[in-house]
Formats: sequence, C-alpha cells, structure tokens
Amino acid sequence: MNYCPICGTKLNEAIVDQTKVEKCDSCGFIDWNNHTFVSCVVVAYNQQREFLMVKLKGQEEDKVTFPGGYRNHNEPLEEAARREFFEETGMTLHEIKLLDVYASESHRLIWVIYEGQIDRDVFIENDEVKSVFFVNKGTKIDESTLRGNLTKKLLMQVLKSTK
Repeated sequence: MNYCPICGTKLNEAIVDQTKVEKCDSCGFIDWNNHTFVSCVVVAYNQQREFLMVKLKGQEEDKVTFPGGYRNHNEPLEEAARREFFEETGMTLHEIKLLDVYASESHRLIWVIYEGQIDRDVFIENDEVKSVFFVNKGTKIDESTLRGNLTKKLLMQVLKSTK
C-alpha cells in the first residue's frame, strides 16, 4: 500500500513497536503489512456424490484445483463462494455449508471452504477454466498437476471422507 486509505497521503516508512511499517504522517494511520487474502472455495457434489474439480487456463494452464476465488471487499463469504463457483463453472449450487478453513502463511492466504450440491452440471466455457471433471474415490489424479499445497490438502481430506 502506497497511500493512506483514510486521507490519501503518501505513506512513509517508520518503525513502530520495533516493527517496520508504513505510516501516514497526516492522520497517523499505520499499515502493519499484515494483510491476508481470503479465497472462497467449493467442494461441489453431483447426484452420484462425485465432486467437481477444474482444470485451469492461462498462467496456470492445466493445473487442477477446486472452483473458487477471491472474495470481493465486503462481500459475504457464502455469496463469494457461490459467485466464484458460477464464474468458473457456469453452474449453480443448491445448498452450501461451511466445511473447513485452511491457511497458508507463506501466501498470506485463507481458504474458506464450502461444500454443496450442484443444481445442474453443465459446464459453461469461460476465461479462467479450461474444463471440469468429477472425481470419486477411484479417480487417479497426477499430484504434479495440482495447483498447490492447499489443493492437495483439501483433495486428500475430501477423498478420505468420500464413500
């Protein structure tokens, strides 16, 4: 952050409580550089209790993960989960409930994970996702294609709980 979110003045480096921060000399605002990004992720099931995963496009071409993405400022978490799921799949969800929360300190990222039932499972092509596929306990997934450690952790958790 370069400018104060309160008054718009350029922030300057300072030391506060023995910590390097960015401080506004006009109003006293302190940026402690402790921002955390929040991503809402969905484990979505079809009628056969298989769960949906996505294969990405672009910079992370062919990486596999669960549908989801960053929450907009002031957006309710469940709304963000539904919106991101729709944006990445074109599908809607019947009911969703909170499943878990993961954190990655190195990425300053929190995953708020929901699970739910898909209303209709027809993929609509978009800018972020190349394809979708359904996974069951017998599905083989090459771990080198997984997007990252949080994807791997969630996949293992869901597979363990899948009957």
